[in-house]
Amino acid sequence: MLFRVLFRVLCSPWFASVALGATLIFVPAEGQAHGGDERPLTHVPPAPRGSDGAKAEQVLQEIGRQPAEVQRMVAEPVEQARRALVRAQGTLDAHDPAHAHKLYGVSLEWAETARALLRAADTEKKTQETAKKAREVAAQLERARTLLAETQARLARAEAELSRVEAEGREAARAAAAAEEARVAGGRKGATPPSAGGGGKGSSTSKGGGQVSGSSATKKGGK
Repeated sequence: MLFRVLFRVLCSPWFASVALGATLIFVPAEGQAHGGDERPLTHVPPAPRGSDGAKAEQVLQEIGRQPAEVQRMVAEPVEQARRALVRAQGTLDAHDPAHAHKLYGVSLEWAETARALLRAADTEKKTQETAKKAREVAAQLERARTLLAETQARLARAEAELSRVEAEGREAARAAAAAEEARVAGGRKGATPPSAGGGGKGSSTSKGGGQVSGSSATKKGGK
């Protein structure tokens, strides 16, 4: 928001007119007569090496390598920087290096302003991209949480179903064991006694009978 307000102020006609008036104050009549705004901007000789004008030209070259849509964002300050370079060259032609130095400083101020605006725009763009990525990550996290909740619910249902099946299996096993025990017990109650046991009893009776017969015989002999 602050970047947009600053950009509008710097690119407004009012600010441009104020800067132009301040620039003209530093330009003597001789300097305007020996170049001024009438010299084509593309045919301005390079500024002296190490001067503010040379620094401004370097910044303008960096901006010139940016895409066209980026350059349009700072067209006004770039234009003002180039015009200041033209006027500075005019003062040099008029043998007024003092005013040329001041105009080179004005050009550098405009060039650095344009570069600052580009950096602010780039920062704002990166901030918007970061915010967009953050929203995307938040949405993915929310989907992951929903999926995890659904997975946990399905797991709980599966565990409940497994417990039910295991309980039914144990109940069926107990029922089968009880039925088997009842069948075995019923088979024991309905079984017939073995014949060998009856013969034994008959043998005992016979032995008893033998004893009775012997006793009777003893009694008869005594008589």
